[in-house]
Amino acid sequence: MGEVVFGREAELAEARRFIDALPRGSASLLIEGTAGIGKTTVWQAALRSAAERGVSVLSSRPGPSETRLTYAGLLDLLGTVDPATFRDLPAPQRKALDAALLRLDKDDHVADQRSIATGFLSVLRILARLSPVLIAIDDVQWLDVPTWHVLEFAIRRFDTEPVGLLAAMRMDGDAGSRIDFRSLPKDRLHEIRLRPLTLAALHEVFRAQLGHNFTRPILVRIEQTSGGNPFFALELARAILESGEPVSPSGRLSVPEDLAELLTRRIRRLPAASQDALLVASAMSQPTLDLLDVEAIGRAEHAGVVRIDERGRVLFTHPLIASAVYTSAPLARRRQVHRQLAARVKSAEERARHLALATNEPDEEVARALVEAAHSARARGAPDAAIELVALACERTAPDDRAALTARRFQLGRILSSAGDPQRANAVLSDLVRDVPPGPVRARAKLLLSFVTDWTDGGKASTALCESALIDAGADDELRAEIHAGASRMWDHDPERKSYHAQAALELAPRGVGDPHLRAYALLASAEAQFYAGHGILGDVFDEAATLEASAPFETLDRIDRYSHTMHVYSDVTPSSRLLGILRLYADELDAARAELERDRRASLDHGDEAQLARSLGRLATVELRAGNWQLADRHLGDLQAVVQRTGQGIARHRGLLVKSQLDAVLGHVASARAGAQEAVRIANAAGWIWETCDSYAVLGFVELTAGNVAGAREQLDRADERYGRIGLGDPGFIRYQADHIESLVSTGDLPAAEAALERFEGQARAVGRASALALAARSCSPVAATLRERPRLSKTRVSITRRSRSRSSSAERSS
Repeated sequence: MGEVVFGREAELAEARRFIDALPRGSASLLIEGTAGIGKTTVWQAALRSAAERGVSVLSSRPGPSETRLTYAGLLDLLGTVDPATFRDLPAPQRKALDAALLRLDKDDHVADQRSIATGFLSVLRILARLSPVLIAIDDVQWLDVPTWHVLEFAIRRFDTEPVGLLAAMRMDGDAGSRIDFRSLPKDRLHEIRLRPLTLAALHEVFRAQLGHNFTRPILVRIEQTSGGNPFFALELARAILESGEPVSPSGRLSVPEDLAELLTRRIRRLPAASQDALLVASAMSQPTLDLLDVEAIGRAEHAGVVRIDERGRVLFTHPLIASAVYTSAPLARRRQVHRQLAARVKSAEERARHLALATNEPDEEVARALVEAAHSARARGAPDAAIELVALACERTAPDDRAALTARRFQLGRILSSAGDPQRANAVLSDLVRDVPPGPVRARAKLLLSFVTDWTDGGKASTALCESALIDAGADDELRAEIHAGASRMWDHDPERKSYHAQAALELAPRGVGDPHLRAYALLASAEAQFYAGHGILGDVFDEAATLEASAPFETLDRIDRYSHTMHVYSDVTPSSRLLGILRLYADELDAARAELERDRRASLDHGDEAQLARSLGRLATVELRAGNWQLADRHLGDLQAVVQRTGQGIARHRGLLVKSQLDAVLGHVASARAGAQEAVRIANAAGWIWETCDSYAVLGFVELTAGNVAGAREQLDRADERYGRIGLGDPGFIRYQADHIESLVSTGDLPAAEAALERFEGQARAVGRASALALAARSCSPVAATLRERPRLSKTRVSITRRSRSRSSSAERSS
């Protein structure tokens, strides 16, 4: 493998096999071991082997000071990629990567981590079409978390593509606390655990590195003291040679047996100026000559402590040396260095981190810098870094500065909620609601908490929080409008209450006044509430909302924070277009619904938003099921299942089970249809989901009816009907199961109940004038009318109702 590596023949052979297998599909190789055991040596040998085989290598060698620097690793990995590669990416991915890689002059684009990860995945796929690709990371335990999330996202989505991951990781100290390889595909993850070198291998290392042959007794003493760790052994051997003292084979070595002390002594033999320059370099994330004493660093390079690459970067020859330099310096001196660096670095995030390390006391300058850095990290699509920075800002804020501390605690809760961490967001916001006095701040905290609660406890609890927030909001009409709109969007179980909140939001956000997106938000709440109440799709309301959305850019952090908790927002799919697609599905406008939902699916893919992708796929599968395109429906369900397996979204898995059960029933696969529907019932009941429980019983009833189990069908459909009745929805699209229910009622001889159900369903269908619903009602009329003709004792009124229903629905059925 090029340069000679001693004592690692088996490990190098395994690395060669890994490289040779890359053209056949994706895999990962993890080289593990303690500090100094030789991971980098094996890692570098593997890279040379990859280069010899024509593999494209994207590499990064992060250090301890880069651990918390946003996308430092991603900058390394993509730094050598031809800029032309990025031009072929979809616009959302290209813009997100430009933001993450600091290619924009200012934060004029708000990136999200999903789009960055999807863009990185696309770049790898483009490169893999030309040659196998190897992502190589040394000391991966120091990789920044945002880069790891992006890398993990990509690796988990490769299968047959020739893309591999080669990583070296320390298995002591901080190793494994932040980077978890267990999330990668286990069947394609290989591991090499490095063990201590043998005595013979150490002999060869000393001869090659130091040009010296130690006698066997001394060699044994070094091996015993170092435990066979090649780096420690080399430092011991070097210290022995530099001391010039004779070594007794039976006595103790006249050098420290602690590696940290040994390295510290080596560093202290350098001139004071070199030691100071090394301390500055160890405190920097990416030290370069332009920020250091060149002459002093040159002496350290001559001593083998650092090396300088062709780009002027100063690299420690081993991470343990950098750690020894930093930790051996007095705390006061380290803080002084960080304060000096804060005034010299260009990155807002790096400046803030240096300021934070310069003091451990509350400091408003430091707190403001941390908040500014968090804003920048969010704009670059690094929510984890933003959360850490704001939490640190809270710690650096004086406790008696209650206004600033409250604002920063609220910001922390907001970022946690938007980053999809409802448990921590709930804890932060609940504490804030408890500690803050009544007023607009507490109202906003309750509103944000209501969105988080909606994810965990459902609409009832979240709406109660909104109604409590209205009291705190006082006379702030804009805030009250936002709260009313949020309450309406989250409330699904009482159309009257939903409509009340929507109407109040509209009145408080009048046309032509204030934020156009707030007015659009209120309009969408109203359109949704009107549909739930049975008034159909209000096209003029959607037209006005779409015009308002187009009148001002949405992709700013402020607007995303305010509105994206209930709506995933993209530049190419607006909140109004997404809601319109959903309502058109309920309204059986299948072609129009398909167009909107397909656009949403493509945008979700481009942005890497798998949560929204799962919703889109479930709805598209429903569209194709109803349209009779069963193969396409099954394909959407397969894609949905793959997303759910990656993300673990319970609500999406439940929706997939329901649609799959209906499809299986239609195709005659009764056993699998029943099993899927029963599992859906179990999941919904266990979670306490009211709406989903109704749907589950309705689908299970449909399956039983298909199987000819009329009594079982009626039992399940009765349960669905009772629960839907409690919700009180007014649109017939929500009670499509009613035709099956009527059939089960007629078949079990309960004609009065069948007539009542038919009258209710037909009334809703007639109210919205929907042809498909009227046709479905007509289908239900025939068995009722036939049975009534055989039961003359039933009232003439009921007969006439049925005949009128059948007459009215026949033309609708033909047009449908």
